[in-house]
Amino acid sequence: MNYTSEKELLENFLKGEEQACTYVYNRYFSRICLYASSFVDETKEAEDIAEEGFIRLWQGKRNFESLAHLKAALYQTTRRVGLNHQTARQRRLNRVDMYAAQQDQDQNSHLQEIIYAEAMAELYEAIQKLPPKAREIIQLTYLQGNSNQEVADLLHISIQTVKNQKMRALSLLRQHLNRDSFNYLLSLVVLFGKF
Repeated sequence: MNYTSEKELLENFLKGEEQACTYVYNRYFSRICLYASSFVDETKEAEDIAEEGFIRLWQGKRNFESLAHLKAALYQTTRRVGLNHQTARQRRLNRVDMYAAQQDQDQNSHLQEIIYAEAMAELYEAIQKLPPKAREIIQLTYLQGNSNQEVADLLHISIQTVKNQKMRALSLLRQHLNRDSFNYLLSLVVLFGKF
């Protein structure tokens, strides 16, 4: 149906006549799509936003004073739909970014656990090659976390003997361990502060 006057079109639109809505849709759709394209990159998305803008306008309260007022409301509604679309898209991107970051972190954590397990296995093997007294002191201090004084009391030896045995053991371990494993052992030393 063609409308000869804007007043008749507006009256029929306000009454909820479908033909008036179709006419408004056909008359303004390309403009609204062009406007909606400022919110998205894809033409299809712009068309979806424009269509949603028309649907919301049609389903909302229809009390427009003029066709210009209706057109302004259509732009405003489309703007809200476009902004909502941008917000939802950004949230999706943030979730994807967070998921990717979590996966990277999990992967790094997994690799760190493997490195830890390998270094500890190598360390235990090297400790088993130490002379018995040095092995016992290394196990009591670095692996069990006892202080030099606690080890001296436990083994009924002087604290200086504990320190000497530890230094001897560390020297031997340096020969048996690769550099990374030995550095890991030293990090235990720093962590527990026991030399």
